[in-house]
Amino acid sequence: MTGSRRWMVVVATLALTGAVATPEPGLAQSSTPAQTERQQQAQAPTPSPAQPTQAPTEKPAAPATETGPNTGRISLSAGADWASAYYFRGIATTQNGGNNVQPYGEISLRLLENMGPMTSFSVASGIWTNLHWGGGVLVEPSDPKFWTETDWYFKVSAVWSEVVTTAVTYTYYTSPNNTFASYADVAVSVALNDSKWLGAFALNPSIMFAFETTGEALVSADAKKGIYWQIGLAPAYTFFGESSYPLTLSAPMTFGFSAKDYYTVNGKNQEFGYFSFGPLITMPLKFIPPAYGTWSFKGGVQFLVLNTNLKAVNTGGDGFVPIGSVGISLSY
Repeated sequence: MTGSRRWMVVVATLALTGAVATPEPGLAQSSTPAQTERQQQAQAPTPSPAQPTQAPTEKPAAPATETGPNTGRISLSAGADWASAYYFRGIATTQNGGNNVQPYGEISLRLLENMGPMTSFSVASGIWTNLHWGGGVLVEPSDPKFWTETDWYFKVSAVWSEVVTTAVTYTYYTSPNNTFASYADVAVSVALNDSKWLGAFALNPSIMFAFETTGEALVSADAKKGIYWQIGLAPAYTFFGESSYPLTLSAPMTFGFSAKDYYTVNGKNQEFGYFSFGPLITMPLKFIPPAYGTWSFKGGVQFLVLNTNLKAVNTGGDGFVPIGSVGISLSY
């Protein structure tokens, strides 16, 4: 099948033996989740609880300062991106051009925290969608023609010693307009927050393995279940850190590979799948009160370098694909 799935695809994270979970989702490559893969996706520290109300004194007390939107164990995240093209692990669902609007949402429950080396243990469930119109198609869609993809995921994750995240994710990929046949995989990921040692020069490395359980992302004649793996880096630097609107410039990059039968076309599997890289700028939207969550704006360009199998099935020979994107996100 010709399919493209997401990395913000989205993940289900299970605690392994000490490592930190990712990436966002890449720009237009969901690898996210999600991502993430679809990315990908480090958890921000939970704000401290608000101080209890003080008893009245001779002078009226000053109004309490808002300390943050959420101090509990349940957290929410949501957002929407626009992308000039959409590829999942280098695999295209539609031709380049047109519009891809990608709304997503997740609810997470922190079950445990501060238990020996385990900083936290959480479960989460989420959804990621791609709506496409304009440009061309690789497979003639049915109604609703614009609704290309919806992915459902469940993840279990653990943070260790505040710097390593491990995760296991189950994702079910569907296409409401029958652009591709449904399939599913289980992803195991480990990510490291190395800013503790490298400071502003942190690379934030991650590694992920995904095992197809139902169907295939890239349909082949032998119908063998594939195994995909990737290595990611996400160096970043924040400018104007003391201002109300600091700018964070990151350069996420991903190397995607086939460990077994993932990029098979005409009976030939290629181990190297794709390489993605490009700048991404993120800015907090501080004018929105904290009581309504933490909002951010992001925009960037991603460049894909594809193997010859993907060039043949995706773009008819074009192995270098630029993708622009902008988006807005909320965490609560």
